[in-house]
Amino acid sequence: MKTMLRIIAIVLMLACLLVLVPSGAIVAQAEIIEYDLKTKKGVEPQAQGYLSAWEYEDPSISVKIETGRIHETNYMVARVKLANGTQIRSAMAGSYYSPSTASAVTMARNAKAVFAINGDFFSSRNGKGYTARMGKEYRNKCNGEYDVLIIDDLGDLHILKEPKLADMDAFKAELAAQERTIINGYTFGPGLVINGEPQTGYVDNDNAALKSAQRMCLAQVGPLEYLCIAAEGPEDPGSVGMNLEQFTELVASFEGVQNAYNLDGGSSTTMVFRKLDEKTGKRAYDKINSPKNPKKRPLNDIIYFVSAYKPDK
Repeated sequence: MKTMLRIIAIVLMLACLLVLVPSGAIVAQAEIIEYDLKTKKGVEPQAQGYLSAWEYEDPSISVKIETGRIHETNYMVARVKLANGTQIRSAMAGSYYSPSTASAVTMARNAKAVFAINGDFFSSRNGKGYTARMGKEYRNKCNGEYDVLIIDDLGDLHILKEPKLADMDAFKAELAAQERTIINGYTFGPGLVINGEPQTGYVDNDNAALKSAQRMCLAQVGPLEYLCIAAEGPEDPGSVGMNLEQFTELVASFEGVQNAYNLDGGSSTTMVFRKLDEKTGKRAYDKINSPKNPKKRPLNDIIYFVSAYKPDK
């Protein structure tokens, strides 16, 4: 009797499914994809993924943007979680060998980014340090002068403290032994938190370390979990800016920061998101940090995060 009741229940469930699915319809499965290195555009973010003015979420990515104030300065932080390491990517405004600049908003829009920040302005280091973009190494001239940020194929951040060529070669060998590869490499710095340890004793190394300025940081707090932190500067009404000691204090105050790297700052400090127009209810890519400062500096490059979610069709 019990067996017969189970059979009847299963038949009824199947009948309900047949009613819900149109005749002849093909049921496609939602999927979370992994991007190859040559792909320049992400999938279109879902309209319903925007949960509030400053929040986006779908099954592959979440971005939550918050604001705060410390050291008489406003800051903005974006908390980003990804499904896989191929969703953290980079884009250049033009060719590495013939550097050009473009609006960060334009680059983010072209890439269909969910969220983007400025990179390291790779053409500003006079051929020193290390540069890689989307799996291609462009420069390896480490001379012990700058800290280097590496993002590997799993989306993990590694900071090399003032590496020389031998240090970079050793790091590459160590990464290869783990069957991991370098995807993106940046030279600006310095590292603000390295392996969980806040850094100190900064000196000016073409980064206005001792001055109060706008700042940008990319940090990792866990597997595929990141913080992007932008501090306002003296050009922003109501803020005085931060030196690197103060910025490190802010960055290290967030729970779980393992590695955090200082990117290009000043007027290059940029966060891009699809901003909500409260009058029209529509969203459009725009710079969202330093809202009282209309200045938007063209950039060499951006770091951006994309959705990898392809819903049922």
